[in-house]
Amino acid sequence: MAKYDIALFDFDGTLADTSQGVFKSIIYALNADGKPAPDIDTLRKFIGPPIYASFKETMGYKDEAKIEWMIKKYRERYSVLGLFEAEFYPGIEKLLIKLRENGVKIATASSKPKKFIYRILEETGFAKYFDYIGGTDFDQKESGKTEIILGALDFFNCTDRSKAVMIGDRKFDIEGAKGAGVETVAVLYGFGSREEFEEYGAEYIAQDTADIEKIILGV
Repeated sequence: MAKYDIALFDFDGTLADTSQGVFKSIIYALNADGKPAPDIDTLRKFIGPPIYASFKETMGYKDEAKIEWMIKKYRERYSVLGLFEAEFYPGIEKLLIKLRENGVKIATASSKPKKFIYRILEETGFAKYFDYIGGTDFDQKESGKTEIILGALDFFNCTDRSKAVMIGDRKFDIEGAKGAGVETVAVLYGFGSREEFEEYGAEYIAQDTADIEKIILGV
């Protein structure tokens, strides 16, 4: 019997490397506003938080209407090209199959819009591994990760929080999981760091998908 009944996965940086599509679409939006491409460290900050928060906090946009325009320009490219500039990390499909074989329910719990997640999963054939897609709606601005996680737990009627685990690659996943009362597996192959995970108190730190499997199955 697996240690956890429910595995909640962040998407960008945990299930798939979506950075190229995200970065190119950010640059596209900034160029449309007459701004140059930022450095790679700035671009990496867009992976994890909601896109609204990234334009506001990372890029310093203050005007609400302008932020909405930037998001529109970002999605203008991402919805056509950026979605498909992504690759699932090595071992992810094998991990999902193994979890399902052991009766673990699988869901996403991401700040990414649900429609984008659906499209990527459908196009790649990965949709069959997921019992629930947790994400944001296009009209949401700063939806917290805790709210998204709680939505997934409600779907599974999960009242025993010790039977669910969040797998992610940034502090937002750890904070969200703590707010929902579930433990976190933080992955080193994404966009976070061991220092970040230790600072925010992740219960587990995984080097790769083999580590994730061992933690969830309790072997």
